[in-house]
Amino acid sequence: MASVVLSEAEKLYIVHGVQEDLRVDGRGCEDYRCAEVETDVVSNTSGSARVKLGDTDILVGIKAEMGTPKLEKPDEGYLEFFVDW
Repeated sequence: MASVVLSEAEKLYIVHGVQEDLRVDGRGCEDYRCAEVETDVVSNTSGSARVKLGDTDILVGIKAEMGTPKLEKPDEGYLEFFVDW
């Protein structure tokens, strides 16, 4: 796992936030953001989901197809990934 280097000021800011039960966005340490999950939202995919968490909105679609292996590698398949944001 990657390590994160924080300055002493950042560490102090985090510690004081925890002690005062306050986050940057004004919520308390135990306050959560409303979450919504929808599935099958994109019709031309094998599967899709939309997740809303506070002001964050994420849409994911997955397409899967069965294909035949290449002649030179009959026991191997392959995956292709495309990411767009």
